Amino acid sequence: MRKRLFGLLSVLVCAALAMACAESDADITEKIKSEISTDRTITNASNIDVSTRGHVVTLSGTAESPIAKERALTLARATDGVKRVVDNLTVAPAAPAAAATQAPASAGMDDAAITTAVRAKLAADGKVPADSIDVDTKAGVVTLKGTVKSEQEKQEVLQVARDTQGVVKVEDLLTVKAS
Repeated sequence: MRKRLFGLLSVLVCAALAMACAESDADITEKIKSEISTDRTITNASNIDVSTRGHVVTLSGTAESPIAKERALTLARATDGVKRVVDNLTVAPAAPAAAATQAPASAGMDDAAITTAVRAKLAADGKVPADSIDVDTKAGVVTLKGTVKSEQEKQEVLQVARDTQGVVKVEDLLTVKAS
């Protein structure tokens, strides 16, 4: 009788531990929201809604591009505890006026060309030591790393990058050198 009771108690303890370690729907939702909001290819994460029920995740709302939509789905599918992902996302149509004005600016501008253009503009500017700034571009998002002398210099570097043809967004990882 004791062995049977001990065995039953062991099974119950194991089951309780397994349930405690399992991801809750709320945990899954928060993890996916966090991943989407910090991903560089998704620039308008606030337009993507995430809900989870029974470990089935539903993504709805509007992604800014087919690439952003696919990335959001990939991030959701890769999250621990997710059984399935339901895709209710739509892709935002490009505004006709915006598309007409942006098409010539970004035509033919791949990430390498954008990086080269930002570096060249920084070097030509002369106000900022271009060799102290690391420029990296992915999906039109320019990341700037390095050290600058002042907050004003930092703002100038950021503005040069923003004003470069083909740049979608600028990520600031610059630090101001303490004097």
